[in-house]
Amino acid sequence: MFRVRKGSYGYLARRKKQLMAHVGLVLAGIIILIVLGIWSTGTRKNLLTVVAAVSVLPLANELVVLIAVWKYHSRPKEEYDQVRELVGNGLLNTELVITSRTDKSMEISYAYIHEKGIFCYSADKSLDVKKAADYISGFMKQNNLKTEVFVIREWKQFLNRLRELEPEDRNTCDEQLLRAEGVIRAIAV
Repeated sequence: MFRVRKGSYGYLARRKKQLMAHVGLVLAGIIILIVLGIWSTGTRKNLLTVVAAVSVLPLANELVVLIAVWKYHSRPKEEYDQVRELVGNGLLNTELVITSRTDKSMEISYAYIHEKGIFCYSADKSLDVKKAADYISGFMKQNNLKTEVFVIREWKQFLNRLRELEPEDRNTCDEQLLRAEGVIRAIAV
C-alpha cells in the first residue's frame, strides 16, 4: 500500500483518510461485539460487552488525533514546488501539525532545517509565532540540539529567507540536522 511519510507533501490528506478508516472499523467492531453479545446471551452483561467497552480506548485515541488534524489542509502544490525548488534536496518537512498540552495545535506548513536554524512557515494568522518558536526550541534543547527556531507567517518573507540560505543536501548534511528533523517529526501528529 502507498505510504506518505510524516513531513511529506500529501501527508495530511492521507492521514485523515487513514484515521477515518481506523475510527470506522473500530466503531463497527464495537457495535458488532455488543450486538453479538446481547444476541448470544440475551443480556448485556457478558464478556463481549466488556471487550467492546475496553475497545473504546483505542477508538478515543484515534478520534482525538483526527479532531486535531481535521481543520488543517495541504498547501497548494504550486507553492510546495516553489519551496522545494529553493531548498533542493535539503531537509524540508511539510504539513506538520504540532500539538501542545497547554495551548492549541499549531500548523507548520513548511519547516526547513538548515545549519543556520530551523525556518518554519505557518499560514495560520492566529498563531503566536513566539510561543510556537519557543515550544519547538524547548524540544530541541531537551534533545541537546543547539539550533535557533524561526517561525514566519509572511509568505514573501519566508521565501526571501530561503533564497538567502545556501542549499544543503540531505545526503551530506551534518547528523545534528537529521536529529533535529527527527525531533520535529516526532512532536508532530
